[in-house]
Order: sequence, then C-alpha cells, then structure tokens
Amino acid sequence: MTRKLFPMIFLLSACTIHEEKKQSSFPVLTVSEDEWATYEGRWLTKEGIMRFELSLKNGTVGIDSFYKLLESTESDSLASGTISYGMYSTYYGSAKNELHICLHGLSDYMHDVHFRIKKPNIPDEMCFITRGNDELLPCDNGFKPITTDWRYTLHKRSKLFTIEGYITFDEDTVDFFERNTFDRWKLTELGEFNELRTKYKQFARVKYEGIYLKALAYSVMDTTSQGGENALVIKRILNFGNDTD
Repeated sequence: MTRKLFPMIFLLSACTIHEEKKQSSFPVLTVSEDEWATYEGRWLTKEGIMRFELSLKNGTVGIDSFYKLLESTESDSLASGTISYGMYSTYYGSAKNELHICLHGLSDYMHDVHFRIKKPNIPDEMCFITRGNDELLPCDNGFKPITTDWRYTLHKRSKLFTIEGYITFDEDTVDFFERNTFDRWKLTELGEFNELRTKYKQFARVKYEGIYLKALAYSVMDTTSQGGENALVIKRILNFGNDTD
C-alpha cells in the first residue's frame, strides 16, 4: 500500500539548487510550488526540426493525471503543429527511482511519426522513462529508450525569462555574458544553440568577438556535468547582432 502512494519524485521534488556564484542570478528550477511541470526537447526528422513542450500535472504513481503536449515542425518550407490534451499513466520501472510514463489519446499529426506509438483503431500514444528527476527519455511501447542522447531527450525547465548580453563562440566552447546581472552563464547545446552558432560565424569579424544577443530563455539541470548544475537554454532568438540600446 505504501508503494502505491509513493509520490512522483520527478514532479513533486524541487531540484537541488547548487551554489554557483557565476550562475546565481538567473531563474533555477523550483517546480515544487507549481501544479504542473514542463519539459522541452527537440527531434530531428526528414521534414525538419520537431519541437516538443510537454506539461504534466503533478500526481501519484499508478493514478492517471493530465498532460498537455505541443508538437511543432519547422523547416525552410514548412511550419506546422498540433496540441494534445489528455490523460497520462505512470508505472514503476525496473531501475531504482525510474518511472514509466505513457501519454494517451494524442491528437492526429500527419507529419513524420517521430516517436509516436501507433496502434490500430486507437489514438497515438507516447512513452517515456525518467532519467533522474529532470529528464525524460522517449521510448517504444516496451519502454525501451529510442535515444539516450541528452540533446534529443526532454528536459524539465524553469519558467521562461528574457536574457540580454553578449555571446562568444570559440570552436566547441561558448561564453555568454548577461549585461543586466554582470554574470557569465553556462549555455547548453539545446534549443537554438546550433542556430546561434551559425549566426555567430556570419556576424563575428574577429576572434573572441562578443555579439549582442537578446532572447527568450529558460534554465535546465545540465545532466552531462558532474554533480549537475543549472544551465541556460535559448528558446527563441529575439535580436542578434543589433544592439540598439
């Protein structure tokens, strides 16, 4: 009986906030006071980049709860999307603290199947397993991960906020200086990272040049770092290279 009432750790527990002087000023993950937890990720398809925004209402393992899923596809010649609302189920996994999640009754979406699960005569489903408290791995209907690459999994995010500062790329490293807080923030290879790198190469005239960036962003727990730490993700570029202030 105790096992059935065990709370959903990945939704109800607040992420540990690390004392990082360089990153202390931007919003970190504090979802414990919220009714919903939101995850974002992306997937590469033959039709373009597919983006996911999944919100799960807090609940108890074994008792269905509500979800909202936004799927969108973008390419040079295509822009489309769909929104699904419904119920999701949770089950205990085989590994310690691992949970299985299944979204039921997805809305129709005629583009690339990606990791939707199709069955005869019933709406599509989508399955995930948790990796830690902050990451969802897309799975097949047997809960076998389709990928474990953190760049293509879904990450629990903070609330959205606007950043403004200067970004510098040097081969595989990147530096972002937030001019309102005077902090240097760690930027992950998620969201619009590749688009930023491409734009930087087009704008930069000298090595190590800082290029102006204003963007809509959020923070995630960087699961690739030892011990984990909060890192910045650019969701949407609002202004690049044109500092008009």
